[in-house]
Amino acid sequence: MVAGGFAEYTRVKAATSIKLPASLTLADGALIEPMAVSLHGVRLANITSETRVVVLGTGAIGLAAIFWAKQAGAGRVVAASRSDRHAQLAQLMGAEAFVKTGDGEAQRVADALGGAPQVVIECIGVEGALNQCIMMAQPGGTVVSLGFCTKPDVVVPALATYRHVSLAFSMAYSLDDFETVARTFDKGHVEARSMITETIPLAAVADTIEQLRAGRGDAKVQVDPWMNPTG
Repeated sequence: MVAGGFAEYTRVKAATSIKLPASLTLADGALIEPMAVSLHGVRLANITSETRVVVLGTGAIGLAAIFWAKQAGAGRVVAASRSDRHAQLAQLMGAEAFVKTGDGEAQRVADALGGAPQVVIECIGVEGALNQCIMMAQPGGTVVSLGFCTKPDVVVPALATYRHVSLAFSMAYSLDDFETVARTFDKGHVEARSMITETIPLAAVADTIEQLRAGRGDAKVQVDPWMNPTG
Protein backbone atom coordinates (compact mmCIF):
# COMPACT_ATOMS: atom_id res chain seq x y z
CA MET A 1 0.00 0.00 0.00
CA VAL A 2 3.03 2.27 -0.50
CA ALA A 3 3.85 3.79 -3.88
CA GLY A 4 7.09 2.24 -5.06
CA GLY A 5 7.24 3.06 -8.73
CA PHE A 6 8.20 0.55 -11.41
CA ALA A 7 10.85 -1.71 -9.90
CA GLU A 8 11.58 -5.36 -9.16
CA TYR A 9 11.29 -4.75 -5.42
CA THR A 10 10.27 -2.03 -2.98
CA ARG A 11 10.40 -1.89 0.80
CA VAL A 12 7.07 -1.62 2.64
CA LYS A 13 6.04 -1.83 6.28
CA ALA A 14 4.46 -5.06 7.49
CA ALA A 15 1.68 -3.05 9.14
CA THR A 16 0.56 -1.72 5.76
CA SER A 17 0.79 -5.04 3.94
CA ILE A 18 -1.34 -8.15 3.57
CA LYS A 19 -0.31 -11.71 2.79
CA LEU A 20 -1.38 -12.86 -0.64
CA PRO A 21 -3.44 -16.08 -0.43
CA ALA A 22 -1.65 -19.11 -1.87
CA SER A 23 -4.36 -19.49 -4.52
CA LEU A 24 -3.43 -16.15 -6.13
CA THR A 25 -0.66 -15.17 -8.49
CA LEU A 26 1.45 -12.02 -8.37
CA ALA A 27 -0.63 -10.78 -11.32
CA ASP A 28 -3.73 -11.20 -9.15
CA GLY A 29 -1.98 -9.28 -6.40
CA ALA A 30 -1.36 -6.37 -8.75
CA LEU A 31 -5.11 -6.16 -9.39
CA ILE A 32 -5.91 -5.71 -5.70
CA GLU A 33 -5.10 -1.98 -5.64
CA PRO A 34 -7.50 -0.83 -8.41
CA MET A 35 -10.13 -3.26 -7.15
CA ALA A 36 -9.78 -1.78 -3.65
CA VAL A 37 -10.23 1.76 -5.01
CA SER A 38 -13.60 0.82 -6.47
CA LEU A 39 -14.66 -1.27 -3.48
CA HIS A 40 -14.10 1.73 -1.19
CA GLY A 41 -16.27 3.91 -3.41
CA VAL A 42 -19.04 1.36 -3.88
CA ARG A 43 -19.28 0.95 -0.12
CA LEU A 44 -20.20 4.64 0.11
CA ALA A 45 -23.22 4.08 -2.12
CA ASN A 46 -25.14 1.86 0.34
CA ILE A 47 -26.34 -0.41 -2.44
CA THR A 48 -29.23 -2.82 -1.76
CA SER A 49 -31.02 -5.48 -3.77
CA GLU A 50 -33.39 -2.83 -5.16
CA THR A 51 -30.71 -0.36 -6.26
CA ARG A 52 -30.35 0.59 -9.91
CA VAL A 53 -26.72 1.48 -10.64
CA VAL A 54 -24.97 3.03 -13.62
CA VAL A 55 -21.17 3.11 -13.80
CA LEU A 56 -19.81 5.90 -15.98
CA GLY A 57 -16.55 4.76 -17.57
CA THR A 58 -15.20 1.31 -18.44
CA GLY A 59 -11.54 1.62 -17.58
CA ALA A 60 -10.07 -0.50 -14.79
CA ILE A 61 -11.76 1.50 -12.01
CA GLY A 62 -15.13 1.48 -13.77
CA LEU A 63 -14.95 -2.24 -14.50
CA ALA A 64 -14.07 -2.92 -10.87
CA ALA A 65 -16.97 -0.71 -9.73
CA ILE A 66 -19.34 -2.81 -11.85
CA PHE A 67 -18.03 -5.96 -10.17
CA TRP A 68 -18.44 -4.59 -6.64
CA ALA A 69 -21.88 -3.15 -7.34
CA LYS A 70 -23.01 -6.65 -8.32
CA GLN A 71 -21.26 -8.17 -5.31
CA ALA A 72 -23.11 -5.65 -3.14
CA GLY A 73 -26.38 -7.05 -4.50
CA ALA A 74 -27.46 -4.26 -6.85
CA GLY A 75 -30.74 -5.00 -8.58
CA ARG A 76 -29.37 -4.00 -11.99
CA VAL A 77 -26.09 -2.51 -13.18
CA VAL A 78 -25.51 -0.69 -16.47
CA ALA A 79 -22.13 0.40 -17.85
CA ALA A 80 -21.97 3.69 -19.77
CA SER A 81 -19.09 5.05 -21.82
CA ARG A 82 -18.42 7.16 -24.89
CA SER A 83 -16.59 4.17 -26.44
CA ASP A 84 -17.92 0.63 -26.70
CA ARG A 85 -14.47 -0.99 -26.88
CA HIS A 86 -14.83 -2.39 -23.34
CA ALA A 87 -18.53 -3.24 -23.55
CA GLN A 88 -17.85 -6.97 -23.49
CA LEU A 89 -15.49 -6.61 -20.52
CA ALA A 90 -18.17 -4.64 -18.67
CA GLN A 91 -20.60 -7.49 -19.13
CA LEU A 92 -18.00 -10.04 -18.02
CA MET A 93 -17.63 -8.00 -14.81
CA GLY A 94 -21.39 -8.11 -14.21
CA ALA A 95 -23.11 -5.32 -16.15
CA GLU A 96 -26.50 -6.31 -17.52
CA ALA A 97 -26.25 -3.77 -20.35
CA PHE A 98 -23.95 -1.23 -21.98
CA VAL A 99 -25.00 2.28 -23.07
CA LYS A 100 -22.97 4.68 -25.21
CA THR A 101 -22.93 8.18 -23.76
CA GLY A 102 -23.85 11.28 -25.73
CA ASP A 103 -27.08 13.02 -26.64
CA GLY A 104 -30.04 11.33 -24.94
CA GLU A 105 -27.81 9.27 -22.65
CA ALA A 106 -29.91 9.76 -19.51
CA GLN A 107 -32.98 8.29 -21.18
CA ARG A 108 -31.01 5.36 -22.63
CA VAL A 109 -29.57 4.61 -19.20
CA ALA A 110 -33.02 4.78 -17.60
CA ASP A 111 -34.44 2.50 -20.28
CA ALA A 112 -31.66 -0.05 -19.74
CA LEU A 113 -32.12 0.03 -15.96
CA GLY A 114 -35.91 0.10 -15.91
CA GLY A 115 -35.84 3.54 -14.31
CA ALA A 116 -33.39 6.32 -13.55
CA PRO A 117 -30.37 5.15 -11.53
CA GLN A 118 -30.46 5.61 -7.78
CA VAL A 119 -26.65 5.39 -7.77
CA VAL A 120 -24.28 6.84 -10.38
CA ILE A 121 -20.61 5.91 -10.01
CA GLU A 122 -18.33 8.29 -11.91
CA CYS A 123 -15.08 6.73 -13.11
CA ILE A 124 -13.93 8.99 -15.96
CA GLY A 125 -12.26 11.91 -14.17
CA VAL A 126 -12.94 14.59 -16.79
CA GLU A 127 -14.42 18.06 -16.61
CA GLY A 128 -18.20 18.01 -16.78
CA ALA A 129 -18.51 14.50 -15.38
CA LEU A 130 -20.17 15.54 -12.11
CA ASN A 131 -22.98 17.46 -13.80
CA GLN A 132 -23.33 14.60 -16.27
CA CYS A 133 -23.87 12.24 -13.34
CA ILE A 134 -26.27 14.62 -11.57
CA MET A 135 -28.42 14.74 -14.69
CA MET A 136 -28.46 10.93 -14.91
CA ALA A 137 -29.36 10.29 -11.29
CA GLN A 138 -32.86 9.79 -10.02
CA PRO A 139 -34.03 12.66 -7.82
CA GLY A 140 -32.82 11.80 -4.33
CA GLY A 141 -30.06 9.62 -5.78
CA THR A 142 -26.36 9.38 -5.00
CA VAL A 143 -23.33 10.21 -7.15
CA VAL A 144 -20.03 8.64 -6.09
CA SER A 145 -16.94 10.21 -7.66
CA LEU A 146 -14.01 7.85 -8.32
CA GLY A 147 -12.64 9.59 -11.40
CA PHE A 148 -10.16 11.82 -9.55
CA CYS A 149 -10.41 14.78 -11.91
CA THR A 150 -7.47 17.13 -11.30
CA LYS A 151 -9.02 20.16 -13.00
CA PRO A 152 -11.84 22.44 -11.80
CA ASP A 153 -15.18 20.80 -12.55
CA VAL A 154 -18.13 23.16 -12.36
CA VAL A 155 -21.24 21.92 -10.57
CA VAL A 156 -24.44 23.96 -10.51
CA PRO A 157 -25.49 23.71 -6.84
CA ALA A 158 -29.06 24.76 -7.62
CA LEU A 159 -29.41 21.91 -10.10
CA ALA A 160 -28.03 19.34 -7.65
CA THR A 161 -30.24 20.79 -4.92
CA TYR A 162 -33.35 20.76 -7.09
CA ARG A 163 -32.72 17.10 -7.84
CA HIS A 164 -31.83 16.46 -4.19
CA VAL A 165 -28.72 14.53 -5.26
CA SER A 166 -26.01 13.55 -2.78
CA LEU A 167 -22.37 13.75 -3.90
CA ALA A 168 -19.78 11.44 -2.32
CA PHE A 169 -16.05 11.60 -2.94
CA SER A 170 -13.98 8.51 -2.18
CA MET A 171 -10.32 8.69 -1.15
CA ALA A 172 -8.38 5.59 -2.17
CA TYR A 173 -8.95 2.61 0.14
CA SER A 174 -8.27 1.07 3.55
CA LEU A 175 -6.30 -2.00 4.57
CA ASP A 176 -9.64 -3.73 5.10
CA ASP A 177 -10.52 -3.04 1.46
CA PHE A 178 -7.30 -4.76 0.38
CA GLU A 179 -8.08 -7.75 2.59
CA THR A 180 -11.64 -7.95 1.25
CA VAL A 181 -10.41 -8.01 -2.34
CA ALA A 182 -7.87 -10.74 -1.56
CA ARG A 183 -10.49 -12.85 0.22
CA THR A 184 -12.93 -12.39 -2.67
CA PHE A 185 -10.31 -13.52 -5.19
CA ASP A 186 -9.40 -16.45 -2.96
CA LYS A 187 -13.04 -17.60 -3.04
CA GLY A 188 -12.82 -17.87 -6.81
CA HIS A 189 -14.28 -14.51 -7.85
CA VAL A 190 -11.44 -13.71 -10.24
CA GLU A 191 -13.41 -12.04 -13.04
CA ALA A 192 -11.01 -9.11 -12.70
CA ARG A 193 -8.36 -11.14 -14.50
CA SER A 194 -10.23 -10.37 -17.71
CA MET A 195 -9.22 -6.70 -17.36
CA ILE A 196 -5.55 -7.48 -18.06
CA THR A 197 -5.17 -6.76 -21.76
CA GLU A 198 -1.37 -6.94 -21.89
CA THR A 199 1.62 -7.74 -19.68
CA ILE A 200 4.86 -5.91 -20.43
CA PRO A 201 8.47 -5.93 -19.16
CA LEU A 202 10.06 -2.98 -17.38
CA ALA A 203 11.87 -1.97 -20.55
CA ALA A 204 8.55 -1.30 -22.30
CA VAL A 205 7.02 0.92 -19.60
CA ALA A 206 8.00 4.34 -20.98
CA ASP A 207 6.83 3.60 -24.53
CA THR A 208 3.60 2.01 -23.31
CA ILE A 209 2.76 5.01 -21.12
CA GLU A 210 3.15 7.31 -24.12
CA GLN A 211 0.90 5.04 -26.20
CA LEU A 212 -1.75 5.08 -23.47
CA ARG A 213 -1.58 8.88 -23.30
CA ALA A 214 -2.13 8.94 -27.05
CA GLY A 215 -5.36 6.99 -26.71
CA ARG A 216 -4.40 3.33 -26.76
CA GLY A 217 -7.47 1.45 -25.57
CA ASP A 218 -6.25 -1.08 -23.00
CA ALA A 219 -8.31 -1.79 -19.90
CA LYS A 220 -5.36 -2.74 -17.69
CA VAL A 221 -1.69 -3.08 -18.64
CA GLN A 222 0.39 -4.93 -16.07
CA VAL A 223 4.15 -4.74 -15.63
CA ASP A 224 6.12 -7.92 -14.95
CA PRO A 225 9.52 -6.79 -13.62
CA TRP A 226 11.06 -10.20 -14.34
CA MET A 227 9.64 -10.64 -17.83
CA ASN A 228 12.22 -11.17 -20.58
CA PRO A 229 12.07 -7.98 -22.69
CA THR A 230 12.69 -10.00 -25.84
CA GLY A 231 9.84 -12.40 -25.05
